[in-house]
Amino acid sequence: MATTPTRLQTLLTSATDPEIVERYFAKIHRPDSTTCWLWTGAISGKGHGRFWIGAGLVVVAHRFGWLVNAGDDVDELPEVVSHSCDNPLCQNPAHLRAATWSSNRLEYLARRGTPGSPLRDKRGSRGRARELRDAAKAKGDVGAVEDAGLTELDRFQTTLW
Repeated sequence: MATTPTRLQTLLTSATDPEIVERYFAKIHRPDSTTCWLWTGAISGKGHGRFWIGAGLVVVAHRFGWLVNAGDDVDELPEVVSHSCDNPLCQNPAHLRAATWSSNRLEYLARRGTPGSPLRDKRGSRGRARELRDAAKAKGDVGAVEDAGLTELDRFQTTLW
């Protein structure tokens, strides 16, 4: 998806605005039980964070986070910013990378059957995200919320090698 020059410039300007960046980071909780940085703001139907950068412009939070950490070399936004952790709430820049729709889909297909994967959560991506967000906002037990979505297979599957 090509980004219009005006939209890209607005996003780049926002990603370097100290007040907007501070507001973005204020909505992130870094629990001790995971390397993921959890979004505590609004979430979309697919479980991704939603961030208002101003003037009615809403962006996917981790795409904004990727842009904040990408530096000055951005000429165009990537089609997709994917998560190596498969956690749509995650804002950890070490877990985010530029991708394409097809590479993101192939990664999903390759990992969705992995026991214990967030992609297998029985609550669905939005249900999982909502419960994780609420636990992160309350500084609750995020690990217990993650485990609550596991099936018996996921919970007790042993490593085969």
